[in-house]
Amino acid sequence: MSGPVTPPPPGGRVGIVEGWELRQTHKQEANSGAWKGLIFVVGALVLLLVGGWFVLRPVIGPAVVTMFEENPGIIRVPVLADLLRVELSDRLGTPAGPSDTEVKFVIQPGQTIDDIEEGLVDKGLLTDTGAFNYLIRADRVDQLIVAGVYTMSPRMSPSDVVTRLAGDPDPPTPVVTVELRHGLRIEQIVAKLQQMTTETGLELDPKEFLELATAPRPELRDEYKFLKQAPKGNSLEGFLAGGVYEVPVDINADELLHLLLEQWEENSGDLVAQARKKGVDFYEALTIASLVQREVKKDSDRDRVAGVYWNRLNPRRNKQTAGLMQADPTVVYAADSKELADLGIRRWPEYLFWDTLGVDLITVNVPAALASHQTYQNPGLPDWPIATPTRKSIESALDPAIKKKNLFFYACPGSDTHKFARTIAQHERNIDKCK
Repeated sequence: MSGPVTPPPPGGRVGIVEGWELRQTHKQEANSGAWKGLIFVVGALVLLLVGGWFVLRPVIGPAVVTMFEENPGIIRVPVLADLLRVELSDRLGTPAGPSDTEVKFVIQPGQTIDDIEEGLVDKGLLTDTGAFNYLIRADRVDQLIVAGVYTMSPRMSPSDVVTRLAGDPDPPTPVVTVELRHGLRIEQIVAKLQQMTTETGLELDPKEFLELATAPRPELRDEYKFLKQAPKGNSLEGFLAGGVYEVPVDINADELLHLLLEQWEENSGDLVAQARKKGVDFYEALTIASLVQREVKKDSDRDRVAGVYWNRLNPRRNKQTAGLMQADPTVVYAADSKELADLGIRRWPEYLFWDTLGVDLITVNVPAALASHQTYQNPGLPDWPIATPTRKSIESALDPAIKKKNLFFYACPGSDTHKFARTIAQHERNIDKCK
């Protein structure tokens, strides 16, 4: 038999409410535990990754850099790009060197990033190519670089260099026209440069140019092989090409000197080999060519005047001239040299070069250093050329008209052509015909 039933309290349903409350409490406790577990797992993973990076960085970092050097395209993967920036952070700001000297770095149209990188290394503006390549690609600077001149210094870091290349090039440097007639001697070129520094703002130092041209550095003989034709210690007289040159207003003396030498090589450099094939001393031919350049106005006379000078050097033909060159321009050259030394470089633009001396040239005395140029007193060739001859004059000196055996030539006053003679008697008759 069952026991008595206890009635429920008024207004409530025992068991239903109590059961629901119990189940809801258990559910809240369960959810709270799940979230705490997830947060713990994520935190643990973060700690694991961060800790792993710091622990394994000595291995992972260089490996990522090596991967980048072999395949720069990995920089497109954000995670690897971030790892690279961390690994390279110290290198991005390290200067290439200690010098503050400004360097003009030129980027030519069509150059690649590899070309630019090589140029930066050559100029001493970059030593860390890995850091440079990272920045170029990470910041997409390769899309911003344009041709032009960029002023930088070795004190700049890869980051500084890339920032500079991402900016605008230097403003264009103004140019000036240096027009040098053919057949000038070194001092005439210097006088022209001196004049231009006043009239055009040319920044070059004419005195420095003179020093470089008259006492050239020995390395130039290795840089320009044709200069080895001249005896060591001689000036560059005969090798500074005339022409019209468009140059930056801030060109320096050494740069202009190189420009003139390069132009000479382009104009006449191949004639050195021709002289060798003919068995002719090129420097002697260049010296005779410089005399021809000063004497002759018409190309038709060049070969014959060159022939006269070669014949005066030939002991089998020069009895009437006693081995003397008797070249008027060499004596004037020596006399001018003495006057110019006394005058001072600033007044050279006022000087009248190659003017007739108005006296019997055999009576002109010159300094001992220029004695070989007094060709009315001393036999043989001068020790060096008196000007830079044109290609045509050099060709005439290499292939002179010697078979006619002429020893004399004379141009009537006001005439551009010469009369030639084998003997002194014939020469005097030619002079009389001009009266």
